[in-house]
Amino acid sequence: MNSLKYGATIYFSPLRRDLEDIGNGVKYQNLRSIVFCTENLIIERDLPKALESLKRLITKFEPGGPFKFIRPRTPEVLSYILKFRNIEGITGFVIPKADCISLPAYFEALVNCDKFEIIVTLETEVAFQLRELYRLRDYLLGSRIRPRISAICIGTAFLFSILSLKRDISKSIYETPIGHTIDRLINVFKPSGFDLTAPCYDDMNNIDILNLEISLDINRGLFSKIASHPCQIDTINSAYQVSEEELEMAKAIFDPRNPAVFRQADRMCEKAVHANWARIVLERARLFGVKSMVPGHCRDLSILS
Repeated sequence: MNSLKYGATIYFSPLRRDLEDIGNGVKYQNLRSIVFCTENLIIERDLPKALESLKRLITKFEPGGPFKFIRPRTPEVLSYILKFRNIEGITGFVIPKADCISLPAYFEALVNCDKFEIIVTLETEVAFQLRELYRLRDYLLGSRIRPRISAICIGTAFLFSILSLKRDISKSIYETPIGHTIDRLINVFKPSGFDLTAPCYDDMNNIDILNLEISLDINRGLFSKIASHPCQIDTINSAYQVSEEELEMAKAIFDPRNPAVFRQADRMCEKAVHANWARIVLERARLFGVKSMVPGHCRDLSILS
């Protein structure tokens, strides 16, 4: 699973003054991924200033730190950014408002840039049109870029905007009109091997709804979640820890001493059908750790790497 490693992710305007510390992992040390957005976080008249800021910023990044992505405003902006000195220090790019019309120009700019990971964002009317979704899926599957598409991001803020709605933060997103749309995106893209990331919860105070929503994300196989504020980072990352029971069950799935079907913790385990789940559990444990029986503690699982 390519997207799991991204964990809690925050979008930043390139005009912020503390981005060097954020990008080098000095500030918000548990933040796993950042996206420098030159699109909806920047008004058009500030775009030249934002790009110049980004150009300087990239030269100041040291190896390591969080995964660093750039969200270009247009294919032309992407082509301009690709000429920056030290652009190789960037993890990849988040393509906005992806559909079969807009993607070819972005992919044309990236086709010879094998290093970069690509996240495609679904946030247009296409998300509501089943036939267009299958058309987009087939386009992505046939693209030369396909091996580098690490995730599909569900851009729920724009999907609510299309419906002339603002999200009700008293409910999880799965209880809103967008919930059915998210499930449909999962059913279209996940069977074809695409990872999908979890949508943002934009209330900074309601930890209960955030925890509920993350649990519903995980139940749907959605990992990596956009944080609306740094105060959500630890909540998101810790939710991806696994229980000791889950870990033991996952390890038992791959134990050659066990039969094809066996009992573990009073649950039926079937190697042929539970292997994909078990792989994700082992990867979650490796990246985020195991929930200890003692609240607030996490057992390090570096031995799994």
